[in-house]
Amino acid sequence: MVTKALRLATLTSVAAALTGCSQLGIDLMTDKVQYESSTSRAPLEIPPDLNDLPSTERYTIPTRPQIYSANAETAKAELETQKRGEAVSQVLPQTEVATIVRDGAVRYVHVKESADRVWPVLQDFWPSVGLTVKAQDPATGVIQTEWAENKANLPKDIIRRTIGKALDFAYDTSERDQYRSRIERNADGTSNIYITHRQMIEVVTGSQQDSTVWQPGPNDPELEAEMLTRLAQKLEFEFNPTAKPEAQKKLDQMAQAKYVPMSELVADDKGTAQAVVIKEPFDRAWRRVGVALDRAGFDLVDRDRTQGLFMIKYLDPDYELQRKQEQGFFANVFSKTKAVEPVEFQIRLVPNGEQTRLTVTGVGGRADETGVAPRILTLIAEQTR
Repeated sequence: MVTKALRLATLTSVAAALTGCSQLGIDLMTDKVQYESSTSRAPLEIPPDLNDLPSTERYTIPTRPQIYSANAETAKAELETQKRGEAVSQVLPQTEVATIVRDGAVRYVHVKESADRVWPVLQDFWPSVGLTVKAQDPATGVIQTEWAENKANLPKDIIRRTIGKALDFAYDTSERDQYRSRIERNADGTSNIYITHRQMIEVVTGSQQDSTVWQPGPNDPELEAEMLTRLAQKLEFEFNPTAKPEAQKKLDQMAQAKYVPMSELVADDKGTAQAVVIKEPFDRAWRRVGVALDRAGFDLVDRDRTQGLFMIKYLDPDYELQRKQEQGFFANVFSKTKAVEPVEFQIRLVPNGEQTRLTVTGVGGRADETGVAPRILTLIAEQTR
């Protein structure tokens, strides 16, 4: 009885304290993105067909010791602006060094700095928004975060606003988000940064509804836009802290541009996919395909813009099942099934006037012998529309 009374008293005190915070105008639940990077929970188990970045430490670069706080950066920038006697913009601050460009359905940050200078800032960016970096590869310019829960999606009722803040482990959204950022160099010394979002959703299964399984969910372009905006502001503060608003460009230009399908899947008489025609010139198609590969979760091995080539690794579920069946019944019964390795494919973009044709082959342009190329073409067509 004493223990029960003590617990009740503790919860009552916590609730009263947090309610007092609300009455004082303190609200920690208004942000759209509130990621939890704590490792106290069990890790998310990902299906084997969703490939992660390679775990090699060959290109590992330590993060810088100084991790900036987004709120501290904003406060400092506002203070400097007030000292100059200028009005502080509270809505979508303008930038000059880092601007968000919208090219059809693709958004990216264009930075007037080299990729070498931008890379350390990008390393610091993900921890500043509550996300942990899982893997990074400077050779391909890719940084991938750990799966994390967005606490902003939790219900904001009275219980959540009081006891829920103290007992956060009792609430779960059943959703996990992961982000992948990628830097590309430009010929003029500038760089472009692309951010893609992936989601996993916990779904109840079983005849008795007594178990759950994690399944891929849809990517959220709005979350991608949110992260791009925050990244642009961080880069602006890093490289141009004294820029005047009248000399800067607005963020997210062309935000109201009308969306139209920009790709078409080409098939033969039997309905087998042969190519993807992207209704854009090569430069824009190259950017669109790069983002599509990130969103689809392909493992990017290398790329050569001058040749119009992306080299990827992909393990198709049907192909994996077929190879395991080929190992034989007795091999599966009396010994451990040998893991099937992802297959390397070559994606080629060929310009054709105002359009670009995309094909998928084996390594070195050889014919695909796995039968997976049509599947890859279909996935790319879906992501580039």
